[in-house]
Amino acid sequence: MRQQILTVDSTPRLIADNISGDLRVAGWERSEVMAKTDGDNLELTVDGKDVFVNCDEDLILYLPKTADLKFDNVAGDASLQVLMGRIEMEKIAGDMVIHDTGDIVLGSISGDLTLRKTGGISIDSISGDLVLRGSKSNCQISSIGGDASIRDVEGSVLIDNIGSDLFLRNVRGSVVVSTGSDATIHLQPHEGMDYQINAGDDLLLRLPPDSDAVLIMTASSPDSIHVIDFPNVQMDPGSSEQVVTLGKGGVKMLLTASDDLVVTSKDSEWDSAAEFGINMGDFEWPHIPEIPPIPPLPSDFQERINQRVERAMERARLHTESASRHAERARMHAEASSRRAELKMEAAMRRAEAKMRSVERRFKGPFFSGSPRGFGFDSQGTPPAEPVSDEERLTILRLLQEKKVSLQEAEELLSALEGRAYKSPAESQEPLDEVAPEVNAEKLAIDLTGEEADAAPMNSAVQATDEAAPAEELEALPVAKKKKKPKKEARND
Repeated sequence: MRQQILTVDSTPRLIADNISGDLRVAGWERSEVMAKTDGDNLELTVDGKDVFVNCDEDLILYLPKTADLKFDNVAGDASLQVLMGRIEMEKIAGDMVIHDTGDIVLGSISGDLTLRKTGGISIDSISGDLVLRGSKSNCQISSIGGDASIRDVEGSVLIDNIGSDLFLRNVRGSVVVSTGSDATIHLQPHEGMDYQINAGDDLLLRLPPDSDAVLIMTASSPDSIHVIDFPNVQMDPGSSEQVVTLGKGGVKMLLTASDDLVVTSKDSEWDSAAEFGINMGDFEWPHIPEIPPIPPLPSDFQERINQRVERAMERARLHTESASRHAERARMHAEASSRRAELKMEAAMRRAEAKMRSVERRFKGPFFSGSPRGFGFDSQGTPPAEPVSDEERLTILRLLQEKKVSLQEAEELLSALEGRAYKSPAESQEPLDEVAPEVNAEKLAIDLTGEEADAAPMNSAVQATDEAAPAEELEALPVAKKKKKPKKEARND
């Protein structure tokens, strides 16, 4: 929460263009303005007697109770109390409560309005309900969308339109009201005042028994007009417009109802109608505690703040060092993984080069040197190297995926690991006679069948020589024999 305090004159004027949230304002005896907000922005600037307020969230203000207020827009609810200066507010988006204030000038209120012990009241529109308990001056309202409950007004009550019910009692000044539904009025007529009451439904007017007034009444039918418990009342039974004089006459009261119109002096009739509208009984305002004084700052306040700042900075430093250590460990782990991959790749390359050298040595000598080339034995009759492992194949595929070797280089490396010479796609299409034109199966006298024939890659591993092999080597060459299937034993019949 942000807070700011300014020392001001005893009668400043608080000005704000927009309050983004709820507003709470209270007056006190100090010549200071204290502002609090839950938001990130709070600014108080002074220009003479004007104090400009700017914030981005809910706002709480404590200011001299004689200060004036001028706010253009409140985006939420508003609460004002103990303010004797002039209050001007253009637009309130929520509900509003005003308690113990001076004169009030309001634009539009989107919610309900509750007033108690105020000065003069001037309001353009109220979308919800109105509750007024005590005003020292006039109350003038253009429009009320809901119900209205008004009592104890020392001035006049002038309301152009009330959307629903009206309850009105103890108004010393004029009463000029129009309601869309029922109206319940308790008045003491005063000479020189203007009384015009129009009800969209029923109208109940309670007057003291000794009232002096002239009642000009209009209802939907003659049977709808009733004047009860007043002496010497004479009415025209066939007319829906009646003029009745009470006591000595005097003040005129224009009464109009679309349904029943009842004028009575009985309290029982008044009590039975006390449920009209909202809060028609006595209104008990909840106790609002006084604003406690702000205690002085302790002597070691600055030292405490410094210690908290130092602890916060130490926590931030430790957090940064921990993050750096984690990052360093991650980097070292990545480097170790990369190094292990490089070592595996180098080992695979060395093994491939060794096998390539073995293949080259094997085919540099005579074409046949004691054992058939296609049977997997070299010139000394030793078996071929161990087969290629899956890890080596995955290493070659990973190098190819990472584009560290080309496709041809990967094939050459795989061929070297398998112990065979690599041939390009173009070379693999050449017939055997073109590779070794002077070598044929009859001259070699080799009979390759079954799996041995498949294991002799003559077209990929034989390199042709220009000279024929010596005859004594051909005679000493062992001839591969076909595998014979075991004879089945004769069945004994």
